Amino acid sequence: MNSALFCKSFLALSLAATLAGCANVASDGGVNSLQKRMASLPSPSASPVLFARPGQDHSIEIAQLLKGPLSADAAVRVALLNNPGLQIALGSDGLDISDRTQAQHPAKLRMSQQITRLSTETRKAWLNAVSAAQTVGALTQAQAAAEVSGDLARRLTQAGNWSRLQQARQQVYLVEAASDLSRAQQAAFSAREKLVVLLGLWGTAAQFELPTQLPALPAQPLELPDVEARALQAREDIRIATLLWQRKEAERRLTQPGELWDAMGDAAQLRQTAIQVRSQARETYQRYRSHYELAIHQQNELLPLRQFINDEMQLRYNGMLSSVFDVLADTRAQALATHSAIQATRDFWLADADLHSLLAGAPTPDTTP
Repeated sequence: MNSALFCKSFLALSLAATLAGCANVASDGGVNSLQKRMASLPSPSASPVLFARPGQDHSIEIAQLLKGPLSADAAVRVALLNNPGLQIALGSDGLDISDRTQAQHPAKLRMSQQITRLSTETRKAWLNAVSAAQTVGALTQAQAAAEVSGDLARRLTQAGNWSRLQQARQQVYLVEAASDLSRAQQAAFSAREKLVVLLGLWGTAAQFELPTQLPALPAQPLELPDVEARALQAREDIRIATLLWQRKEAERRLTQPGELWDAMGDAAQLRQTAIQVRSQARETYQRYRSHYELAIHQQNELLPLRQFINDEMQLRYNGMLSSVFDVLADTRAQALATHSAIQATRDFWLADADLHSLLAGAPTPDTTP
């Protein structure tokens, strides 16, 4: 080996060793305090909050989470590890969210709220995607019944046993069922795409499987008589703003007219934010309870009644007491009732996600100070 080549090799090895050494001593500052903060917040998931870190490859973990039907909790975990928007925010705040800064650092507060918002948005996108796909299944049954009905009507008309008017009425059902199914299929595609984007996926990874139906309703809804107080307590930005206001008040002499006006304005601003948070808490909890009542009503009363009617119609048809068109019409009605129950269940779980987000202290645009 000549001297020039030796020098180049030596320099290359030295540089690599130096970079490796720097990598060993370099640190992102750690985010244990932020993760503990997130773990202390109310959440529908029992899984620990883990998000992307510099220099860490989570591809194996993400691939494992995407195996089998993707649960809501797994979807949230994938988003926290893989969502580009969150990684941009994490990279922007950098060491400000690390353990090198105080627990109440504004960047940590802002980041915890952003993580909560992404978690909620992902959970809601998952709910919309699953319910949309489930709706397609229900409306497919309705269309199948309409197709059978339309085919029978066409044959009866050709045989001269039905009028064109009677056939047209059955044809209307088929056209409406086909239109409803087409809209549902498009809605399901769009809902899934929104979830895919939040998960930060593409290619084969985006072909994950979803459950065939939404989670069952809880036996009882949450009882939160203190929802206003809990919402205010969760909003640490309000608590920090209150402390700053109190400190500012202590420093004021209040001898100048301008200081008096400033003091009134500061106090009013803080009070206005608290009023908005209280109102949002009441409205969010009321929506949660009302959607629960509606969903449980659909599940425990409407669907059993529809099933009973369908069974009776089958018996009457077997006894030649009703026509096949009566049975098919009731089959369509039962499919539409199933569609309505799916929507009611989805709306409850969406309200549940919003409620947990509220209790975790994530502000909405109209309540952000």
